[in-house]
Amino acid sequence: MAKNETGTTSSDELIARLREQIIELDEAGVEATTLAALDAGAPAKQIIAEGLGPGMESVGKSFEEGEYFVPELLLSARAMGKALDLLRPHLEGTEGTSPGTVVLGTVQGDVHEIGKSIVGIVLAADGFEVHDLGEDVPPQDFVRKAMEHGADVVGMSALISLAVSKMAETVMMLKESDFGGQVIVGGAALTHESAEGIGADAFAADAWEALRKVRSLVGGLAT
Repeated sequence: MAKNETGTTSSDELIARLREQIIELDEAGVEATTLAALDAGAPAKQIIAEGLGPGMESVGKSFEEGEYFVPELLLSARAMGKALDLLRPHLEGTEGTSPGTVVLGTVQGDVHEIGKSIVGIVLAADGFEVHDLGEDVPPQDFVRKAMEHGADVVGMSALISLAVSKMAETVMMLKESDFGGQVIVGGAALTHESAEGIGADAFAADAWEALRKVRSLVGGLAT
């Protein structure tokens, strides 16, 4: 790995290496490089947005194309989880009262949850009360948990196109229930146009856009 004039590796180089290590399923390397990137002064947000996130997107694409299988997916998820545990204390939060409650989940038929988990961490770091339902969540569970927790926003993710129909069903069930909040969706299987087509209130392409959109949705409910 290239080093700068002082003999140390730059944070940008470490983040690039982190992307490679996620793709290579190098769990120990991901953990060590995450710590090194923090020590080099890289913000946790940058490490996620430019390193871990793109790496996991590549893993997800390899899985969909049949190059990786479930064991590889689980290895990458475990490596990602350890890195996120290291980064969580370094994500700046908002002190005081929670700005709102969010229920998150990956829709039924889809077991990809890394992107959704990153969204949950970023929202929680910003002060939101987050209830993560995990992956392969049936429509009725989204509705039940949204009502149970008094959610302001329900967030759903779908990485594979076959799961979008379940997402549409979930949005419809939420809109037809007594749930009075908003719905945001995301994931590689969606675009702004398709999200609008299934009746979602907002679409986010990544965790940081999700944070901005959730803030806006909650602010709209308060007005």
